[in-house]
Amino acid sequence: MQDTFVNVWNSAASYNGALSAPMTWLITIVRNRALDYIRRVDHDTVEFDDDLAAVLESDAAGPQDLVLRSESAAALSICMGRLDAGQRQAIAFSYFQGLSHSELASNLQVPIGTVKTWIRRGLDKLKRCLEAQE
Repeated sequence: MQDTFVNVWNSAASYNGALSAPMTWLITIVRNRALDYIRRVDHDTVEFDDDLAAVLESDAAGPQDLVLRSESAAALSICMGRLDAGQRQAIAFSYFQGLSHSELASNLQVPIGTVKTWIRRGLDKLKRCLEAQE
């Protein structure tokens, strides 16, 4: 992978934006380098070491999981932006900072019933917005 990025760095001047997007150009270079590697390596002699096997079996988030998380985070950000200010504050403080309803009421200087209503209605709006994003 490092060789590929060095190759990209060294050949950056050859990139033509009219022909392809930057990511397409980068992926093409990576793909071609990977195919070159596969063609020249004798697969019968390649053995995986224990460290590589541990990484492959890891429960850590893979690239696909990370993309899905970032897409979900972007959708949540958009939907949070569509909430009323009170709803957005109440939900953010409640879920992201772990404040209770009474702590929220005290911090926001509103009745506890108002806080509960903001959270309930805000969550309902978030649910509808996120469902529409799918």
